[in-house]
Amino acid sequence: MENKTAQSPDMKVYNNYVFDLYGTLISIHTDEEELPFWRRMAELYSVYGADYTAAELRAQYKRYTREEERKLIAETGCELPEVKLERVFARLLTEAKRTHDTAHGVGDIESAAYWFANSFRVLSRQRMKLYPGVTELLTLLREMGRGVYMLSNAQAVFTYPEIEQMGLVPYFNDIFISSDIGVKKPEASFFEKLIAKHALDPADTIMVGNDMYADMGIALACGTAGAYINSDRLSARERAKRRKALTLQYGSDERIHEFDSIFALYETLCTEFAVSRY
Repeated sequence: MENKTAQSPDMKVYNNYVFDLYGTLISIHTDEEELPFWRRMAELYSVYGADYTAAELRAQYKRYTREEERKLIAETGCELPEVKLERVFARLLTEAKRTHDTAHGVGDIESAAYWFANSFRVLSRQRMKLYPGVTELLTLLREMGRGVYMLSNAQAVFTYPEIEQMGLVPYFNDIFISSDIGVKKPEASFFEKLIAKHALDPADTIMVGNDMYADMGIALACGTAGAYINSDRLSARERAKRRKALTLQYGSDERIHEFDSIFALYETLCTEFAVSRY
């Protein structure tokens, strides 16, 4: 079958495993474009005196996000900024052009922004579950004494609650979320901060993720191996095209292993750990 991914049964055992989150450990689907969703968000903002139509709120959300990105680029010089979206949700409340008096106050803006951000996520989220094999894989790695880390392009304001809801927190030595750092994959500095903080040896570290450019690209940029999880069921032709792009940019893709699923990686590591004991 064209979509079948060539597994990597001979992949060495690494000391450190760094995981992407969405599309790798958590299967999630959100819809943040449709007007019915923005109509519900507009109703929530109206509760606190900020009046928008659904289309106005969607447009302002995108505008403020772009503005915050430009500010971050100017401050840091990074090419791939990751803003804190709670700043956007706060601005939507405090900078609304049409308002009305309310019988109750908003409270502090920081708490209000957290509430709006998580309301936004819950209302837009249509599916969230762990992929098969996730807990088995993470349990195996901890039992074998390996370092387990997370490096995710995400918004900390609602990603941490989702990590908690999925019961993943106890498995990780540390969790790096792009909005906390202000930069996202494949910008090498994001991964480099995790490597430096925990004094990881890049040669003994592997990045596990479902995005050939972001996850495997940052792995190659930082001198680590990569385990690509084909959760999007890309064809062999498309995967080869993306690997060629990695080779052109980073010189080689030889350190990239491919797996059909996180469960396939788990099965491979079960075998490799068993062999490494003898």
